[in-house]
Amino acid sequence: MARPRKNLDPKRLCDAAEAALLAAVQTADQTGSGWKYPPDLIGTNAEPRCLAGFTRGEIEQASRFLIRLGMLEYPRSRGAA
Repeated sequence: MARPRKNLDPKRLCDAAEAALLAAVQTADQTGSGWKYPPDLIGTNAEPRCLAGFTRGEIEQASRFLIRLGMLEYPRSRGAA
């Protein structure tokens, strides 16, 4: 049985969302390609430093939040950078 997901504190969610957007922009600038889905960057050689203070779960929640706001698109193919 799956454990219930703990909701982030609103301030932490906003901080993680800011880091996720920054990661997407920085990676696109460095690679010359489109924005990558921030959780897909975690643990790769392309992981931006701005994600270092966050867990994968926090960045996943922040990315889903940004998708609901229309600021980020859900990836069509789940490939990493």
